[in-house]
Amino acid sequence: MNIEDIKQQLETIDRTFPEEAVRAAVEQREAITPVLLDCLRSAADDPRKVAEAQDAMLHMYALYLLAQFRERAAYPLVVKLFSVPGDLCLDLADDFVTEDLYRVLGAVCGGDLDPIKAMIEDREVNEYVRSACMRTLVALVDWGELEREPVVEYFRSLFNGKLERDSDFMWGSLVSVCCDLYPEELLPEIERAFADGLVDTFFIQMDSVERAMVEDKDQATRSAKEKGPIEDAVVEMRDWAYIRETRKIANPAPMPMPTLVQRTHVNAVKVGRNDPCPCGSGKKYKKCCLQ
Repeated sequence: MNIEDIKQQLETIDRTFPEEAVRAAVEQREAITPVLLDCLRSAADDPRKVAEAQDAMLHMYALYLLAQFRERAAYPLVVKLFSVPGDLCLDLADDFVTEDLYRVLGAVCGGDLDPIKAMIEDREVNEYVRSACMRTLVALVDWGELEREPVVEYFRSLFNGKLERDSDFMWGSLVSVCCDLYPEELLPEIERAFADGLVDTFFIQMDSVERAMVEDKDQATRSAKEKGPIEDAVVEMRDWAYIRETRKIANPAPMPMPTLVQRTHVNAVKVGRNDPCPCGSGKKYKKCCLQ
């Protein structure tokens, strides 16, 4: 299979996963890499165009393949693509942001953490992207590519002024990644954040921190161990063909609208974008009442 054939098969959604094309891309790594980089560059230059093209898929294959290749040239492109303000990056990458962005960043950063830290500290960047960047630092510790102590000190700096005080989601994310890293040294900062009402307690509560404290410190990065580095794009991408294909299927009959009482309940708590919608539709919150 030549490069043009591979590109054509990976460009758009199909009803079947193009496993042969993905494997051919891996086998022809040197030849396909410039094509994948060009795709990411175009997406980073005009992410809205990619988001509006409902069947666009090559940028997603590019993210996973370049992560498997540990291609450092992809790093500034991934940073630029996911630094766009608002929810645009979520529209063009679906659940990738919350599930695997941290793994891709970890794979292509080559130890250069400054862009990742800049995204964390930039309040214009989408909060789910910023949270994923925090997870990248924990994952790199877990993968043995970064020492724990510098990350602990960086998280301390977020507690002590680098993180804006008016985003309870970001504070909840910060406490959560501290728990994954073992929160012993940061316990005073965490306790103060809860006392100051900065943490979204729907997201995480102090008892979660206390439970993390009784864990074995040598097994601190529990969360990151759920997923290691991206090593096989075929395994990672198999489900995407089905997930993205659902966009092309006609919308089913609408569910009955929730009553006024139900709507009041939905708005009474903060529900994560990827959580089941409290209205009972069976859809994710971001695909239902969040709209």
